[in-house]
Amino acid sequence: MTSEVLRSSNGPEVGSGPRWPPRVQVAGVSSLDEALFCADVGVEALGFTLEVPGGVHDGLTWDKASEIIQRVRQRIFTVVITYLNSADTAGVLVKTVNPHAIQFHGGISDEQLAIFCKRHPRTKTIGRVTVWNANAIAEAVCFNPTLWDGIVLDSRDPLTGRIGATGITHDWSLSSEIVKVSTLPVILAGGLNPDNVAQAIRLVKPCGVDAHTGVEDRNGTRNLSKIRAFTQAALAAFKAHPH
Repeated sequence: MTSEVLRSSNGPEVGSGPRWPPRVQVAGVSSLDEALFCADVGVEALGFTLEVPGGVHDGLTWDKASEIIQRVRQRIFTVVITYLNSADTAGVLVKTVNPHAIQFHGGISDEQLAIFCKRHPRTKTIGRVTVWNANAIAEAVCFNPTLWDGIVLDSRDPLTGRIGATGITHDWSLSSEIVKVSTLPVILAGGLNPDNVAQAIRLVKPCGVDAHTGVEDRNGTRNLSKIRAFTQAALAAFKAHPH
């Protein structure tokens, strides 16, 4: 069986289940109440951070994530965001948590990804591109569409080296170029919040946007008012500037 056949059957059936690619994603969700609120206000995807370098994020365990996803996966697209980079460990995570997609935020080799896709053909795969300089454009083009279903464009903190959840925007002109040349759906992340998401959508024209720290309070908890405002602003911008 070829990888092309594997990817064509990936994810929810056509005409059923949550939207892919999602226009609005909120990452860092860690409770059922937050997940249900997001679904109610129009968020189309949730990101659950599991197996990341900082350890357990906001008390979200595999079992807790599994319980939340089981309750909401018919209403909203669910993504596990992880630094796991082997087919075996990522496969165990997917079997346990049962998301619609897995975002390999720490990267994974093509060889390991091919094994993962063969074993889990219905789980969508999302890669991460750090938009740091013009090299990001060439990096984005290298994502094999027979293995990947989408890419997230994220930012790097120059002081700490942290990638993702930095609250820092990057050069959107580079992201715009990536959207133009990529054969995959592009989701824009990195420092997005209710105040700048409309401008980001207008300039970059991504398929979707993702917010993490931009919809949180300073203590790292989700701010429901910010989530609502972010979602409303993003959906209005997508309507005004269709991809």
